[in-house]
Amino acid sequence: MGPIDKENKDLRRSLHLLASKVERNEAILRSFFEIELRLLSCSNLAELLDLILIDFKQHFRLTAVNLILFDPECAARCLLEDYTPPEPGHSLRFVTNQRLLKSLFPTSELRIGELSAPLKSIAFPSNPYVLSSALLPLIRHNCLIGSLHLGSNDPARYSEHFDYDYIGHLASVIAVCFENCINQQNLKRLSIIDMLTKVNNRRAFDQEIIRELSRASRNKTPLSCLFIDLDYFKLVNDSFGHQVGDKVLRSVGLLLNKNLRKTDFVARYGGEEFAILLPNCDSEKAIEIGNQLRHKILHMVVHNNDNEPFRVSASIGVTSCCHSSFAFDNLDAQAHAVLKAADEAVYLAKEKGRNRIEYRSLPDMKPELFSQLSGDLKSI
Repeated sequence: MGPIDKENKDLRRSLHLLASKVERNEAILRSFFEIELRLLSCSNLAELLDLILIDFKQHFRLTAVNLILFDPECAARCLLEDYTPPEPGHSLRFVTNQRLLKSLFPTSELRIGELSAPLKSIAFPSNPYVLSSALLPLIRHNCLIGSLHLGSNDPARYSEHFDYDYIGHLASVIAVCFENCINQQNLKRLSIIDMLTKVNNRRAFDQEIIRELSRASRNKTPLSCLFIDLDYFKLVNDSFGHQVGDKVLRSVGLLLNKNLRKTDFVARYGGEEFAILLPNCDSEKAIEIGNQLRHKILHMVVHNNDNEPFRVSASIGVTSCCHSSFAFDNLDAQAHAVLKAADEAVYLAKEKGRNRIEYRSLPDMKPELFSQLSGDLKSI
């Protein structure tokens, strides 16, 4: 083989290696582009966390993915009350100050390669098999809001000798997504939560009862509704002032949230009235639950501005519907019938002396009543 042939052979080998490298880089970029689109499409914080902590690990074939978030006002944690991070337990951590984050990123630049033992204990506290890693600072508006840790058991996976601009870009996208998800969820939360009592508001209840009626009809399960009206609440406001009245409403809202199932739905329906939906709960069980709540409210102690204790009572109306009572496809009409029966039961409880519970069954949903209910709905 002559010198020219050898040179051509070496050149072809170099071109082949270069083409292979280009193909690998293109595959990596496509992979990151796909992940970036999925990140930007996340609509809530739990979905975003699952994508980062679970899907990243599988997609990038990593040994560990851990995340630390700066959450000084518990804005993120309030949105994740029912969220369970994947194992191990240290995959997701929240911090209320930036000391830990700044110890990871003294220069706000990503860290690549093998970590020292102290840093590894912070970044991967429950995974000793991480031999190389990429620690990504999450920065928004020049503020360090978190740290994402990608760990591999391959010591050559992440090396300080390589360029990782695409990982730095991914960190920027993730930081934006966290900010967007938290802001969007908080805005949505503000639109459906009663700010005084921290339970759902009437708008949320009116939407939820349609969903629950649809589910009950589809699954052929009962649905019960409770209306709770605090007795002589105007007297509380007149005697002690509206601040004490607000304290009573907050206390009742907290009591209801603490004493019901996660599947139950509590809302402040208006003024001193609360409404509760009890899915998969028949009339007998609903009356039992109503009496338990009435008893707890009666024994709840509130203090006025002079620190003097006093108590309040409640009148409770209950109604239930089962599959056989779903006479129409129009769920608005069905919802109106449920609310009307529960409201009438409350008035009956008040007429009979207050601090009691009354049950009112749904009227027979005969076809001739449909037009009347539809007319009532239009007038609301």
